[in-house]
Amino acid sequence: MRFIILIVLIPFLLLGRILGIRRRNIAYLPEGHPEMAKAIAEARTTLPRFRRLLASPEPGMANFCIKARFPVEGGSEHCWIGNLETRGSGFLGKLANQPQGLHGLVLGSMVDITEDMITDWAYSKDGVYCGHFTTRILLPRMSKKIRQKVEIAYGWSRT
Repeated sequence: MRFIILIVLIPFLLLGRILGIRRRNIAYLPEGHPEMAKAIAEARTTLPRFRRLLASPEPGMANFCIKARFPVEGGSEHCWIGNLETRGSGFLGKLANQPQGLHGLVLGSMVDITEDMITDWAYSKDGVYCGHFTTRILLPRMSKKIRQKVEIAYGWSRT
């Protein structure tokens, strides 16, 4: 069975360091997991709204990022990309987490993302993160301690 690495906890390395989240806290689900497939489909369906907001953010919006699927030996690795610029139907941006299996790419590497690679998107509005469809699927699978840290960091504990 092929496994998919879902690096969803923190789209920015600094926040990961603050929260104390390490590689051992990455959540794994099998390729094609039904809940994850549904979350990815929802993210892709709502991508046009994300694009509009990225092009013309409302007051209080920041931290726009996308998650993209990269092929690796034995499956896929999903990484967050920030500092986004639109490029045709895709995006150009910098890897916002340290990839585990993407040879030649490191945190901060510039990557060109085609629309078919996108599996999630996120932004913050007044300190509360929107999107993160795949992260929300993984929340129940995280340890209570990590789940609480993520919910606080993303402003979800007050919603």
